[in-house]
Amino acid sequence: MNSELKTNVNVKSVFSRVGLAAAVLGVVVNLVQMLIITIFNMVNPAFESNGWFRYLLIAVSFYLIGFPLCCLILKGIPDGHKREEESLTFGGFIKFFLISYFVMVLLNLFTMGFILVVGKVKGADVVNPLEGVISNSSIWATIIFAGILSPIIEEILFRGVMLNKLRTYGDKIAIITTALLFGLFHENFSQFFYAVGLGVVFAYVTLKTGTIKYSIGLHIMINMMGSVIGTKVLSSNTATMIFGVVVWVFVIAGLILFIKDFKKMSLLPGEVTIEKGDVVSETWLNMGMMINLIISLSLMIYILLV
Repeated sequence: MNSELKTNVNVKSVFSRVGLAAAVLGVVVNLVQMLIITIFNMVNPAFESNGWFRYLLIAVSFYLIGFPLCCLILKGIPDGHKREEESLTFGGFIKFFLISYFVMVLLNLFTMGFILVVGKVKGADVVNPLEGVISNSSIWATIIFAGILSPIIEEILFRGVMLNKLRTYGDKIAIITTALLFGLFHENFSQFFYAVGLGVVFAYVTLKTGTIKYSIGLHIMINMMGSVIGTKVLSSNTATMIFGVVVWVFVIAGLILFIKDFKKMSLLPGEVTIEKGDVVSETWLNMGMMINLIISLSLMIYILLV
């Protein structure tokens, strides 16, 4: 980034634009889905419960409309300084997969406790929107959309486009901001916490290697383990028991690797420095981010309480 941009850049306006892009993404995806559901319900209400239909809703609203529109809004923000790609060995990739899996399971356990408490307070179970889609879908629809396409599109957007724009302000700010936006994007508390955790790991891997190909691979593997193997493939008690053992082997290995590697983490400073005391006010206390927070949290609380 040249010196003129360093001195003249309006940090708050950049983060506001990122927040606005995320808000527009959420609103457009929801509005398009509501419109399509309304139209199809006029023809045949049974469409709404069809698994393929639910995934096609995501494809049209997110992949084809929301994603390109979000990228268009972000286009005016300069990219960070390009870093050289650093290859991960197979062992290195597996290490980050195990760490990712540990983070996901740990935060999912926290989420289950949180959801249980909320359910007790409101006197009814909390609905996980994702479970309804997966349970009513064929294994092939789940593999194609939840296992492959969604991870690719999400990584391009959050770790490709957004992270690339925000790394100008330092790795730490870029990682935390994109991870929180990734969690808010899911618009439900059932996925929020582990999505933020995974967002941190995926962003770190992307910055460390200079490419999103590894985060795409990690995201696909995590989604396949959870959405496909964990819910679709296991059909017997024996298979479920074996899978449970594998899960805890992965979790323990991931915990050990996480502890071992945590002290080795290195985060680079940004080309534009934000004073430590101004980070929150510059990055989150702006119109775009606040609009996104209000919209996302409102939907999350509504889903939690209905």
